Amino acid sequence: MSQFSKDNAVYFVNKSPEERADILLRKADDWFKSMDTSGYLEKLRTLWLAYHGSYYDESHGINFGGEQGELVQLGVNHIRNIGSILLNMITATRPTMQARSINTDYKSLVQTKLANGLLDYYMRDKRLETYLKTAVEHSLVLGSGYVKLEWNATTGEIFDFDEVLGVDIREGDLEFSNPSVFDVYFDTHRENADHDWVLCRTFKNRFDVAAKYPEYADKILALETKDKLDKFTRVAVAMDDTDLIPLYEFFHKRTDSVPDGKYQLFLDKNISLIESNMPYRQLPVYCIAPSYYLGTAFAYTPLFDLIGMQDAINSLYGTILTNQTAFGVQSILVPQGANISVSELSSGLSIIESNQAAGKIEPLQLTNSPKEVFTMIDKLEKSMETISGVNSVSRGNPDPNLRSGNALALVQSMTLQYISGLQQSYVSLVENLGTGMINVLKDHANVPRIATIVGKNNMSEVKEFTGDDLNSVNRVVVDMGNPLARTTAGKVEMAEQLLQMGAIKTPQQYFQVMNTGQLDVMTESVEDQLNLIRNENERMASKKPVVAIFTDEHAIHIKEHACVLSDPELRFEPDIVDAVSKHIQEHIKLLKETDPDILGMLGQQSLQQPPPPPPQAPPMPPPMQMPMDMSVQPPPMNMDPNMIINNPLQAQMAQFGQPPSALNLPNVDPNLLSNPALQEASMGNIQAPIQ
Repeated sequence: MSQFSKDNAVYFVNKSPEERADILLRKADDWFKSMDTSGYLEKLRTLWLAYHGSYYDESHGINFGGEQGELVQLGVNHIRNIGSILLNMITATRPTMQARSINTDYKSLVQTKLANGLLDYYMRDKRLETYLKTAVEHSLVLGSGYVKLEWNATTGEIFDFDEVLGVDIREGDLEFSNPSVFDVYFDTHRENADHDWVLCRTFKNRFDVAAKYPEYADKILALETKDKLDKFTRVAVAMDDTDLIPLYEFFHKRTDSVPDGKYQLFLDKNISLIESNMPYRQLPVYCIAPSYYLGTAFAYTPLFDLIGMQDAINSLYGTILTNQTAFGVQSILVPQGANISVSELSSGLSIIESNQAAGKIEPLQLTNSPKEVFTMIDKLEKSMETISGVNSVSRGNPDPNLRSGNALALVQSMTLQYISGLQQSYVSLVENLGTGMINVLKDHANVPRIATIVGKNNMSEVKEFTGDDLNSVNRVVVDMGNPLARTTAGKVEMAEQLLQMGAIKTPQQYFQVMNTGQLDVMTESVEDQLNLIRNENERMASKKPVVAIFTDEHAIHIKEHACVLSDPELRFEPDIVDAVSKHIQEHIKLLKETDPDILGMLGQQSLQQPPPPPPQAPPMPPPMQMPMDMSVQPPPMNMDPNMIINNPLQAQMAQFGQPPSALNLPNVDPNLLSNPALQEASMGNIQAPIQ
């Protein structure tokens, strides 16, 4: 039984700060001893050295071992290569954090948009992505990786001055760090990673700490520095002196036994600097691990399984190189009694004489290594690929039998499937960290502060905010992005499909998708219009005025505004029904009265009635057609007009007793007619010649 568990009447967190600090330091000491005696610490140390190529010494070159340096030692670092590929596969795609709000009202959507901009700001400008990548690398090499989140109230621009304390009030800001697995302690008896408390160790300059807490200056300067601490607590040990001293932070989340949680900052059991309630909603140390030893809270990395095979490969390469080095300079086997004599001829030619009866002179070949050695190296390398899930395609050395793109893609997908567990752990880390960031900003960003966030069309804009501007955001989810959008072929395919669907309307939009793979340009205008509609619906439901203008998407507005009256309660509010009806009528009126050409440019259909067609002139009467007897032939040119008979018009005029001249027809110039005699005989209107 450990010495700090004798008194079980009071939970150690509820004891005095000095007692609590003493218990925590002994817990940390027992934590290290447990790792050391179980062999876990040695496993971490071995893998850390292998990952950095320190198999024999720090030189990364050829070494010589054995009693007299006769053995050549060569490290061929497959562990580093495989670990780097796993790291890049996990972190190659930048995670996109998306804030989620409790409600879908306009205010919540605006706050969600601000939260998304802030998350991107910290990911991009505050180098959060670097801390995430470091945590993943730690998890691959040391089993666990951590990102520590804290609020630093003493950083940022000066906002005000506290006259009581005599200090400046600053904006404050989020800060991140990567404590190692040797600096994060927890309850080792837990069977999972769901901890109630965590103790985190960081190292600070003792003179800075003494200046910040002058009341403890003498005790602080007398503390042991980092180089004097137990050597087994760290993987890499520096030999020079340092002024860094350990600083311990204890966090206990809110539980039934500690309803307000607990926070304590201390240097040792006699120097407790700060004690307060838990300042954060969750434990601010976020963990990522590929997997865990079953039934424990200790992490397990797939690189553990490669240590033995890596040592075997190094040994075999050393065997080959030792043989080549020792016998690379060839020797000649000469039988005794060969009586060799050399005579020199002109031009550098030589004659070698020997006693052939004594035996043949031949080179002594000792450099040949057994083929089983090379076969074993190949088997070990393939075994490392199989166990780690990183195949030859991922390592850039595909099997010659894999020639088609589909076959290579299938093999590559198998690696992605293998690392899906670590990928999920990475997504969980980013989601939990993003939610923690939003909660810390809500609780501690009490003064207005400024951040540069990405606005429309990926243009940066300066935004002022406080924690109250994020109250509606309750969690963060992660979208790892579409890997297809990161390739040129993928961007071209997306642009072509969007163009066929009509989502791309301008050349600028097409080229933006081609260059960036981002689809925001296609959705921003729609999202803005829907946000406007939600805002108008909320205003009408609250009996506040709204206005319609000719540039609105009238059809969408009408449909969405009608949804306000779908609420059974609001249907019995005459003022609201009247306001919604009038506002819908405003949109209909604008569709009727706005210039159709403008609506056409906006992609909307006008409701204006087409103008009536212009009046048409009355139809002209058809030209009078005289029936003709095709059997009657026109008289010849020299026929006497009086001899014309059987003329239908003449017969008709004769029936009424009138000559043809009674028609009062205009005179016709005979020079214009081919047979003026016939015209005169039938119509009697040939113009008389001028005298």
